[in-house]
Amino acid sequence: MLANRFKMKNISKEDFILWDTINDEPLEHHDTVYHYTTVVEIINTDGFKLSEGQELRCVASLSKGWQTIISEAIEQTK
Repeated sequence: MLANRFKMKNISKEDFILWDTINDEPLEHHDTVYHYTTVVEIINTDGFKLSEGQELRCVASLSKGWQTIISEAIEQTK
């Protein structure tokens, strides 16, 4: 149980990922996560547009499997 908590320490309700809805997977590398303040900045920038089959998803709302993969990828960049 303690090991599971350690793996999820990089997961937050404040973080988002670009998601490929066609392939049902992250659109970018697994360690590319955006804090909600960055998402707001990106959206407010002229020209920002998601393509068909792309969406922003909260990392904390992803399956535990994806959360683990993303958390471990983030941990490897530290």
